Amino acid sequence: MSLLEYTIYLLADITPAMVFPTIICLFLLLFFIYYIRTLQPQQGTMEWIEIEVSRPKLTFLNRCHPIESSDAAPLVIITFLFLFIAMFNLGDLRTLDVLNEISSPTENHTHMSSMYFDEIYFVRTAAEHLENVNPYEVSHPPLGKVIIAASVSTFGMSPFGWRLAGAVSGVIMLIVMFIFIKNMFGQTVVSVCGTLLFGFDFMRFVQTRIATIDTYLVLFILLAFLFMYRYITTDNNAPFRKSLLSLALSGFFFGLSFSTKWIGFYAGAGLLILYIIRLFQLGNHYYVTQKRGFGLYLLKTLSFSVLFFVIVPVIIYYLTYIPYGSVLGLTLGEGMLWDIRFFEHVWSNQISMLNYHSGLIAEHTFSSQWWQWILNIRPILYVNSGFNEVRATFGAFGNPVVWWGGFLAMVMMAVRVFTHRDGKALFILIGYLSQLLPWIAVSRILFVYHYFPSTLFLVLALAHIFSTLIERRHSGKPAVYTYAIASGIIFAIFYPSLAGFYLPQWYYSDIIRWFETWPF
Repeated sequence: MSLLEYTIYLLADITPAMVFPTIICLFLLLFFIYYIRTLQPQQGTMEWIEIEVSRPKLTFLNRCHPIESSDAAPLVIITFLFLFIAMFNLGDLRTLDVLNEISSPTENHTHMSSMYFDEIYFVRTAAEHLENVNPYEVSHPPLGKVIIAASVSTFGMSPFGWRLAGAVSGVIMLIVMFIFIKNMFGQTVVSVCGTLLFGFDFMRFVQTRIATIDTYLVLFILLAFLFMYRYITTDNNAPFRKSLLSLALSGFFFGLSFSTKWIGFYAGAGLLILYIIRLFQLGNHYYVTQKRGFGLYLLKTLSFSVLFFVIVPVIIYYLTYIPYGSVLGLTLGEGMLWDIRFFEHVWSNQISMLNYHSGLIAEHTFSSQWWQWILNIRPILYVNSGFNEVRATFGAFGNPVVWWGGFLAMVMMAVRVFTHRDGKALFILIGYLSQLLPWIAVSRILFVYHYFPSTLFLVLALAHIFSTLIERRHSGKPAVYTYAIASGIIFAIFYPSLAGFYLPQWYYSDIIRWFETWPF
């Protein structure tokens, strides 16, 4: 066999599934080499002197850039584009008897016409809330299931009806992310491209189109960090009252997050660290400027913080149990919230949840560990059905351009914190680590969708990279556009499988099964 014949023989077995990850890895390598070179200041310049000699002080006193009228058009286009993508093929409109569907299954059920994965728990519980009967799923706080109940109450007890609230929340995430990026970096181009990355992420798309509660958790975490960013960027000399609204809203959405899932407390840890750093820096400002009154300012801040981050969230959490009280025959008008039976029921549920999560010993084919989330090598399969070499298979995992590139960007954030004392990079890094590090110590069974909150900060880290490139390089914008387009191309390649279309087997094996651990 000649060299040419042997080469042809080897190339004949190469599939797109082998080529795509190689191309993506090469693209990311070149992109971050370009970024690192962009960061290098010329020796002797003022920037070089500031970094190498003056060692700038770490500060959060970055400007919180406002939304401008020029942002309206791209934001509207992004919103309607992803709203259409979210709604398309979401689910059937036929009303179902959810409480009896599990025990009386019918033939030809698909993900379009019935419940799948954890919908069997959350949708059923939402239906039970509406029917005023004891809820089936009690391993998480009620808020997420109450939202699903509100959705089906308004739009019908159908697959479309119980998924609609989540799909719309997924689009709202994009709006919030656009505003967040604009507040942080002040560049519309960065806001557009960063939001597109989030829109094209597989996890956000798939997870917001299934009627589980993680969507609402992530939305509330995103909002809590947005308003915390606005709080910590308040001018040191601003009146006390100017910081209150942002602080209050951050606490409010923190309360909503852990009223959906207890892991909202992880976000609370990140918010607390940012809050403490802000107070230390504010105290230092008073000391350096010899300004009086910091003690009174601190006392007022701490007092309102207890209100916003403890009292209000506890009240929110308590109120989400109203459907449980209704099952007991209690009403608000007759003093449900003060009834000892209601309090005992709420308390017993907390003990039940704690015992469940601390003592959970289970195995699952698609369980994964935290380090596998970073590498994006262990998806969780939600649907796998088909016939005659035609299949519909999809699950939750990440767009490699977003997840792999986002983690590299997060490493750059850590570098920026130590080399440039970059407050924005520290904010992003703290947010990411607060969502990831707790899972390292968790011994119970885990799944890749637990990484969903962390992906918010992967996007913000990439937005930081984009902003730096545009500020420092004339060729920065084309590089940023190319990155956003690359994420869109990968999303388009995977979209048919993410949306649950029936496709030939070769599509899965030859195009999108990049690794043996991807169960397609």
